[in-house]
Amino acid sequence: MSGPRIGRSLPRREDFRLLTGQGRFADDRDAPGQARLAFVRSPHAHAAILAIDTASARRMPGVAAVFTAGDLAQDGVRPIPTLIRERGAGFRNRDGSAMADPPYFPLARDVVRHVGDPVAVVIAETEAGALDAAEAIVVDYRPRDALIGTARAGDAASPRVWDIAPGNRCFDWRAGDAAATAAAFATADHVVRLVVVNNRIVTSFMEPRAVLAAPDPATGGVVVHNGNQGVHAQAAVLAAALDLPVAAVRVVSEDVGGGFGSRIFAYPEYVVAAWAARRLGRPVKWCASRSEAFLTDLQGRDHVTAGALALDRDGRIRALAVRSVCNFGAYVSTGAPFSAYQNLTRMISAAYAIPAIDLELTGVFSHTTPVNVYRGVGRAEAIYIVERLIDRAAHALRIDRARLRHINLVRASAMPYRTPTGAVYDTGDYAANQESALRLADWDGFAARRAEAERRGLLRGIAVVHALEGTGGVPTEFAEARVEPDGRVVVAVGSQSHGQGHETTFAQVVADVLGIDVEAVAIVSSDTARVAAGVGTFASRSMIKGGSAAWQAGERVIEKGRRLAAELLEADHGDIIYRDGAFTVSGTDRSIGLFALARALEAGAIAGETALAASHVYDNADYAFAAGCHVCEVEVDPETGGIAIAGYAMVDDVGRMVNPMIVAGQAHGAVAQGLGQALLEHAHYDAASGQPLSGSFMDYALPRADDIPSFRAGHRESPTPTNPLGVKGAGEGGTVGAPPALVNAVLDALAPLGVSHLDMPLTPETVWRAICAAS
Repeated sequence: MSGPRIGRSLPRREDFRLLTGQGRFADDRDAPGQARLAFVRSPHAHAAILAIDTASARRMPGVAAVFTAGDLAQDGVRPIPTLIRERGAGFRNRDGSAMADPPYFPLARDVVRHVGDPVAVVIAETEAGALDAAEAIVVDYRPRDALIGTARAGDAASPRVWDIAPGNRCFDWRAGDAAATAAAFATADHVVRLVVVNNRIVTSFMEPRAVLAAPDPATGGVVVHNGNQGVHAQAAVLAAALDLPVAAVRVVSEDVGGGFGSRIFAYPEYVVAAWAARRLGRPVKWCASRSEAFLTDLQGRDHVTAGALALDRDGRIRALAVRSVCNFGAYVSTGAPFSAYQNLTRMISAAYAIPAIDLELTGVFSHTTPVNVYRGVGRAEAIYIVERLIDRAAHALRIDRARLRHINLVRASAMPYRTPTGAVYDTGDYAANQESALRLADWDGFAARRAEAERRGLLRGIAVVHALEGTGGVPTEFAEARVEPDGRVVVAVGSQSHGQGHETTFAQVVADVLGIDVEAVAIVSSDTARVAAGVGTFASRSMIKGGSAAWQAGERVIEKGRRLAAELLEADHGDIIYRDGAFTVSGTDRSIGLFALARALEAGAIAGETALAASHVYDNADYAFAAGCHVCEVEVDPETGGIAIAGYAMVDDVGRMVNPMIVAGQAHGAVAQGLGQALLEHAHYDAASGQPLSGSFMDYALPRADDIPSFRAGHRESPTPTNPLGVKGAGEGGTVGAPPALVNAVLDALAPLGVSHLDMPLTPETVWRAICAAS
């Protein structure tokens, strides 16, 4: 392949394997002599455990063991560690107290705190035998009052989830300048206010969670196969919970059917499986049923947010005040509090130049399934309240919504731009994004389309919003490039794919820096025994951090190769140039190819040098801010409340695109996911009992193909100076932009009827009831 490899829409090399049934997911992995696990789970949202009778279960045929929390405690199994222990020292609540970090035991001790909390595990020869024995276990509970609603978590009369968390508070946080914001509101010509609910989401992995754990005689530890988003992080958490050295825990994650943030966590079932494998000296396996998934997979969103916007008479935004409460469920999962407050703080100014901001955020516990990061965490909640407020302000001031946005956007000439809460936007032309998106959506032709819809008895609406996300996450990532004598370059990367196409895009990056064919590059990841270090894939960070690590590992290979080639070619190191897979002595025809050099080293041509390889840990705390402008157009049937998405256009700036086709796929999938939240998805709990009311796909709707239109997508590239590739994250912008775009479009359609507010999801019943209430 001649020319640059980066920037080409090469087909995903992994797709043939996946589409022909050759994918290897966690449940595809079996081991000789394995036993199967089944968990006994709490039917109560909050209850004391008085006694657990396992006698009948132990006597059932094929049952190898039954364990409860006491058995794990006797073996020294610890709570699942959170990032609060690692990062919490630098965080203090406003009253000076520390962030609450209650223990998350793999099996509940003494008290259960959500429906589905595991209290015992059965290990049997077959899955059916384990499930039958689990049903024979009798647990004596004393039910207690449960706290479900996010908004009332801090009420004095509300049940307490944890004694160490007064007011059910995990943390509270304030950012910005309260005094400057109050002063701006006091002198503003206009103030608009709004309270919105960011509805709780069930993650809905395509692949249910599964784990196979086996004892490792070589280390005295354990080998764990599961689907996750970072094998090294999983190994560290499992080792800490099991009180083992990290080197004694090998974690392997092969193909993964969806991550979305919720697979970062080392779930209780994984800890129990790893412990049981060592305890019994045999492999054990568990795969979640879909019903278990609805009860136990970490969920997303669940914020109640009050916002206010201060403007002058010309529509210039003078200040923004936001008060938000986020619900973390029963336990802290991994680093959920940090993702919530850091991302909200980073993104609360959205795409706009807002002089003064006051942000207050409180994280609370409840007797519900724990909430972790979910695609676009913090970013989606921030952009949603800001974009909803701007539409409300445009209506109040009788200013065109697109114009109001345009006059308040951060200008390209202001980059890098520092927001009042400390974020530094690197590059981008938000005004140009909007102009392109409006053209793509035919904004100017909307009036005619609205009139035509009205003749058909339908209400048509349109909205434009800006999506923005700070991408990059944890600063470091690892990569190692090794040139093999057989004509391959094997690259081990700490980032790992759960659908993003890393086998293709990382190969493009390394092929580009080395000037070789993409097919000559093989990517290795997702195994702590094959990759020396790594952080993982989340926060739209893989190409920013992992891609940069791979690029610089390739550069180190070239530099090492220049030194070794100089020795073999008997030339000065400074005279060696590298181009298109060969080292050449400048001004001569003397050269040696990349792979020929690797073969020479393997043959012992240079004493002490046996391989052409280099590793690199990329370390850069800078964020790259990906931006986009989305335009959604809808038709609403006033008789039924049904919504049809008539059009969706978006223009995204994700910096330099390594593979435009894969970027487009990420954008389309993210928008579909965001539209699902806006239209259909909601994890309902009974307010009195805490019972989940959306416990299967019979009661929880996901978007289908006929719910989603064909997208009109455009791209503008503003390469970022924050990393050597010039890339920004591409995976989450759609989940950030789609909800406010859809909701604002529906409200625009309903405005003639007097409907001014709706909370997600906008089901036909919700919309119909709002129409009836307004009429």
